[in-house]
Amino acid sequence: MRKMHQLRELLAVFMMLFFFTPVWAEKPAWKVIQPETLHQMLEQNSDFTLINTMSAIECRDHSIPKSLCIPCETLDKQISKLPNEKTRKLIFYCESDLCLRSYKAAEKAIKHGYTDVAVLKDGLPGWKKAGYEVTSRERIPRRAIPSVKPALLKTWMDEKKSLFIVDIRSEGAFKDSHIDGAVNIPFYLLDTQYNDLPLDRKILIVDERGFRSFLAASYLARKGFDVTRLVGGMEKWQKLFSNEKRLPVIK
Repeated sequence: MRKMHQLRELLAVFMMLFFFTPVWAEKPAWKVIQPETLHQMLEQNSDFTLINTMSAIECRDHSIPKSLCIPCETLDKQISKLPNEKTRKLIFYCESDLCLRSYKAAEKAIKHGYTDVAVLKDGLPGWKKAGYEVTSRERIPRRAIPSVKPALLKTWMDEKKSLFIVDIRSEGAFKDSHIDGAVNIPFYLLDTQYNDLPLDRKILIVDERGFRSFLAASYLARKGFDVTRLVGGMEKWQKLFSNEKRLPVIK
């Protein structure tokens, strides 16, 4: 049974890649730039615009020097923040080497007519690994945030435990699938909408893979909320419960 399940998973991945390959995976119109090249360009004051595609909270907490903060999800609405010259070089980055926001933002910029677009290889972790400086305008104090494994969360839900689940993924990802009862407050809106959260209930943060939830939870803990986070994020939740007819997940 285990082997059959693994085969089904491999087949599903193959079908997804075959039929749903994103535009940038086919023939990317943008380039990939190495951290060393970007550092040299900054040192030489080259003419380009560097864009951090993370949330405002993340941008203030840690960014590459001289970055412009435009969350990927808001790029179309904030396109006026980019230079008027469509030939100016744009370089996008985000918070992890697995993050797709920089690629999506690059694709959006190209659709708006920009012709010289690049993405930083390995994102901010690649920049840090190369030993380069990161600036912080408002460092969020890290807290010892408790975490909950998906199996325990499922038990809590079955027991009707009082819990307020906040999904900080994008609106599109939330619409595709989310944990039953979760409320969507994308990370890029968290600093303006956190006042809508209840102070008398435990807040559980859900993200994509369990990385961003730590900073989001630290931010909310600083505001006085009782917070915890889901280990492995939505990715882990779906892997564990995909065979249960997705009962805990809304289509």
